[in-house]
Amino acid sequence: MSKKKLTARPLDPSDREKWETLVARHGCLFDSVRWTDIFGPAMRRIGIYNAGGILRGGFCAQEQRRWGLRIWRNPPYTPYGGPFYEPLASNPAARTDEQRDVVDAMADYLSSLGAAGVFLGLPPDVADGLPFYWRGWKVVPLYTYRIDLMQGEDTLLATMSPAQRSHVKKAEQAGISVDESAEPNDLRELIGKTYARQRKTWDHSTWDGIVAAFSPPHGSFCCIARQNGVALAGVFVVHDSRTAYNLVSGFDSEQGNASAGALVRWRAILHAQRLGLKVFDFEGSVVPRIERFNRAFGGVLTPCLTIQKAWLPVEMALKLNPRYRNRF
Repeated sequence: MSKKKLTARPLDPSDREKWETLVARHGCLFDSVRWTDIFGPAMRRIGIYNAGGILRGGFCAQEQRRWGLRIWRNPPYTPYGGPFYEPLASNPAARTDEQRDVVDAMADYLSSLGAAGVFLGLPPDVADGLPFYWRGWKVVPLYTYRIDLMQGEDTLLATMSPAQRSHVKKAEQAGISVDESAEPNDLRELIGKTYARQRKTWDHSTWDGIVAAFSPPHGSFCCIARQNGVALAGVFVVHDSRTAYNLVSGFDSEQGNASAGALVRWRAILHAQRLGLKVFDFEGSVVPRIERFNRAFGGVLTPCLTIQKAWLPVEMALKLNPRYRNRF
């Protein structure tokens, strides 16, 4: 495959069904029409086509207006949106070339936009950021932890840190129970308290859209830990046919039982395993205390590249924001 034979352009409406077929086989939940439709007409689906005009893959992003400027980025709750593609090569070197051509087509398209800023995450299986690097983009790794659910329950428990296993046991001995079929809206209060402690604004409308599109058991499940009827901690997990994503967590610190958080996450991992999923993805965090908590479950530290480019005034403004300071 030559890079000249792959081009990226807005998805032809007639290829919507083909897009979904490719996503089911080679993409992930966040590439799907069902997920991207949550974010309305600002969501852009970009197809990657071969020289014959056949859809081979794609990527997606949300076009936003910030400070009167056009920005492309992953929408809320969406760590990445491609590229995904159908691999055809069998030789290892040819497969590397194939991924390079896909990423190169993506880089060509995004570079041609003239947007004031582009900030996108790439999925864990796309390790090639060189086409962006060579065009002067910032390529910065972020990290998540992923657990292989093909292991037995005893093995999964053994890979956890001793302290985390102790938290799980302590919660069980304290009589904390976990409802693995809770309604997502039962998690609202816990999420609100968590965001308030972090002094962050919670995007209620996007949450409502996700819950409406992925109400359990249709691609999601919700687990809530309770003691004497009081909700202490909870998680909302979305999934495709392979991977569970720990999308949102909530914790009531006023109740003073940190073990509840460990227990509810552990039970969510086991629930994902019972559903026949292969991977549990913690969805990552660069916040040290959250990273430590996730790490203690024994998952594999997995890099996910981010690609970023912004006009100089935008870049300078972002450097003043602690969230982006280390990315530019």
